[in-house]
Amino acid sequence: SLAALADILGRPEGDRLRKRAKDLRALLTKEFWDEELGIFVNKLSRNESFYRRISPTSFYPLLTDGPSTAQVETSITGWLLNRTRFCITASGDSAGNSDDCYWGLPSISADDPAFPALGYWRGYVWGPMALLTYWGLRRHDAVPLAKTARRALASQMTSLVLRQWELHGHICENFSPHRNATECTGDLFYHWGALGAFISLLEQEADVREVVI
Repeated sequence: SLAALADILGRPEGDRLRKRAKDLRALLTKEFWDEELGIFVNKLSRNESFYRRISPTSFYPLLTDGPSTAQVETSITGWLLNRTRFCITASGDSAGNSDDCYWGLPSISADDPAFPALGYWRGYVWGPMALLTYWGLRRHDAVPLAKTARRALASQMTSLVLRQWELHGHICENFSPHRNATECTGDLFYHWGALGAFISLLEQEADVREVVI
């Protein structure tokens, strides 16, 4: 964190940055949690109303330690591990998912009206979104459900990347969530496309840490 870097460099900003981070975490969990939907939601700046089109960015608040255990669990059960929304299965094998949302973590919830047509940010699966969601889940490893979801996400994203690699040797800019998609939905070789599989390396490292500890 910036506060830790300030401490290492002997600069005086560390305490101020820590206070700012604490205040922002409190605001995030208070102002952006939608009790009705059971997930963190973007707000429209012009009127402070919730913008209820849910994407993986709604899991990004989990990157902080601000969310409560209840908020973490509700986000996971109601959205991430929901076959009609973000389609990650607890087993991590996509079993029982529809063909349209087979691989999981589309860039908009599969129950959104914009999902069926798919589009750049309206349904395709993105490596950076997967990695940030994974890191958020890992931040809350003390919550058993978060650990289950973390492992399942890593498994499904890795399977998605490997499918295109084994078919064509491509690392896609983005991927179709459809089970029978035979090609990339963006550029055929793009660096961040590999992040979906990189998660599996992080997962192996996490498993090693658990064994050592």
